[in-house]
Amino acid sequence: MIDDLFDLSFITSLEDTLLDKVPVISTNIANPKSWPTSRTGEHRFFGKAIFSRTGINRIDCLHEQAEKFFDAFEIIEEHVFDVPIYLRRIDVNLQYYGMDGSTHIDAKDNELTVMLMNNSQWKPEWGGQFQLVDGETVVEEHDYVPGRVLIFPGNHPHRGLAPKVPSIFRYTTVFRIIPND
Repeated sequence: MIDDLFDLSFITSLEDTLLDKVPVISTNIANPKSWPTSRTGEHRFFGKAIFSRTGINRIDCLHEQAEKFFDAFEIIEEHVFDVPIYLRRIDVNLQYYGMDGSTHIDAKDNELTVMLMNNSQWKPEWGGQFQLVDGETVVEEHDYVPGRVLIFPGNHPHRGLAPKVPSIFRYTTVFRIIPND
């Protein structure tokens, strides 16, 4: 858990990009189970792919507003890892009242998930916690804090809880990386 990596001005600017320039859609499926469309899974969130690649030279998605997200990743890469990191995906997630996530994984291999809590303002009573789970047991829980960064194995089951207050939206950006050996 890393707090205070981003200043409020950066978080507010990233939040403005999310609110004004990145429309989300309801095709963000956790643990997809259907083929070929991957439209069935554990839960459906609102979200948007910002960047994805299937190989070093194959970019599958690059959102026109990706620059601000790459800026955020460069700060994480420089201040947390201090070495170049292979970035495979950037996704934005959005949850609202009643939209608790189900337990899911982000990857089946050695990827790490780096999650950034995007909202510039958040009150503890709004909920929105993030949980790492083992079966039905919550093994770790983190409050939603503006600018907080969490890093965990992508193959570890986890879930995000929705805000407990109507008309509050919980944004996260997820960077999926492949660590250097």
